[in-house]
Order: sequence, then C-alpha cells, then structure tokens
Amino acid sequence: MSGALSRSSDYEQSAIAFLRRYGHASLVSLGCGFQLNRIDNHLRLMAALNLTFYVGIDQVSDIKPASSNIFIDRECMKELLANYWQGESRGSWPIKVFPNTWVEELSDLHCAVVVCQRVEPDCRWEDIIASMRPKLVLQEDLHGCERQQLRGHGYVRTWIKVRQYGLQPFRPWPIFPGERNLILWRRLDFADEEIQASRWKVFWRMRERFIG
Repeated sequence: MSGALSRSSDYEQSAIAFLRRYGHASLVSLGCGFQLNRIDNHLRLMAALNLTFYVGIDQVSDIKPASSNIFIDRECMKELLANYWQGESRGSWPIKVFPNTWVEELSDLHCAVVVCQRVEPDCRWEDIIASMRPKLVLQEDLHGCERQQLRGHGYVRTWIKVRQYGLQPFRPWPIFPGERNLILWRRLDFADEEIQASRWKVFWRMRERFIG
C-alpha cells in the first residue's frame, strides 16, 4: 500500500527512550522479525484503543516495515487506514522499528498493547510483559510456538473483546473448525463493562477464571 507506512529513521533514539515518552500511545510488537507481516489484527486494536504508534522490536540487525504480505486483507486495511488516520495528508501512519533490541530491555516500560507473533520455543516473556502493564496482550501464530501464560500476572483471557474488536482468525488450521490461532489477554482492571452489562456475566466470569 503506497504511502501507508512511514518508517522511523531515528536509530540513535532507543526503544527505551521512545517508550518512556510514547508508550501510553503505542502498540509494541515483541520479536517482530526481519519484516512486519500480517498485522491486520494489530491495526484493529490500535484503532479500537485510539493509539498513535506501531512499534516493532527485535534483536535482528534490520527490520523492514513494509512487505508484500504486510496485510492479510489489503482492501479492508486500506479502508481502516483511511478512516482512522484520515488526518494524515498522504494516508501515512507512524511506525517505529527498533532493531538490535532485546525484549528484556523493555522491562518496566509501560505500553498500551503488546503483540507476540511466532515466539520461539523456550522464550518466556511473562514477567517482562506483566512489568510493561499493557491493557491488552495479543498472541498470534501459536502452532509450534511458545505461548505466554499470563494468568497469575494480573491478566485473564477474553473472548468478548475478540469479537468486540473484530479480530480475525490468524492462519487457523482447517482441521479444527472455529479455531482462531490467537489469544487475547485483558488486564484485570481494564474495560470489562461488556461483562458487567451482559446477562451472561456469571458465565463469562467463570470462563475467565478457569480457562487460560
């Protein structure tokens, strides 16, 4: 999508300095890899929470913010970008990438949302993620990857918000009908009005309490 991405050239500015200033308005993708791809659900969360910055973090030497498979549904994302970032003259939106950065460096730096895609086996980031105090944590591409278990760290799995934010299945396995290949965690003190108002409140509370 031409003009849809603007890349940070501030490599001298560290991820730590950036998040100290803008973490409250940022979605942070941990271990994003050499190039950003399939970020549709990430943008849906940014729009839902009215966030400003997309931040990609990885230990690799370079991160390409644009690629041919940046989106799964390009037309849908094109419409979302036009509606949400309509104030941008060329339809661009702020994306910051920080290569040569270890996830462990982000401990205690607050951000609004954390995303984990394709986490390598034996990478346990629960303590770091919890210290960042994000409102939501999205895990995608779970097959064969390390799942972060945030229960007991002040988070519960949420199904209501998966529907509320319109998150779409992420490369689901066809042999499991209805399987989404993603998990969304909600911080316990963040936005549970939907559950409070639901006639099925007890059901949702029990599900949050025992499934995760």
